[in-house]
Amino acid sequence: MHAFHWREQKAPEELINLYYYSLNEEQRVAAIDKAFQTYEQDPAVKQAVKDLLAYFHWCRDTRNKLLHAEQYPASFGGNPAFLYLIKRMNKRSRTSGYMKLTLEYLRSIADKVRAGIVQSATISIYLRLRGQPLEKIDRSLRLYASEPLPQSLPVPPPLRLTDRP
Repeated sequence: MHAFHWREQKAPEELINLYYYSLNEEQRVAAIDKAFQTYEQDPAVKQAVKDLLAYFHWCRDTRNKLLHAEQYPASFGGNPAFLYLIKRMNKRSRTSGYMKLTLEYLRSIADKVRAGIVQSATISIYLRLRGQPLEKIDRSLRLYASEPLPQSLPVPPPLRLTDRP
């Protein structure tokens, strides 16, 4: 998705990748948004991409909270049915924050992240195929040629850190 409009503008692939992959994650999201807000003509596509980027922000925030957390043993008085996690409240804080998750809730997070990946792929396919005559579309993709732009995914609430286990 990051290269879609740059390719349409005939930018060299090497330059597209050099630019995009030299950015950090936040800057990449901003670059995608800027490209679509600048070059995309269809307001529905602009909104779909904006919504997808908001969803990816949730995915990134959730991933970072889980990835940078450490397990807090349930043997310290917790319920063994929960996964207890501890992490700093933010990069510049020495204060710890805590999360308590069930396996079911953790699985739902993974499912929501996966839904964002599928949404991104669906939008990318839509962009690649829109406006093309059916006979010019590869046979393996013709099934998707009549698919509409997908509805936006609702952004889940962020994972919250509490000040106590």
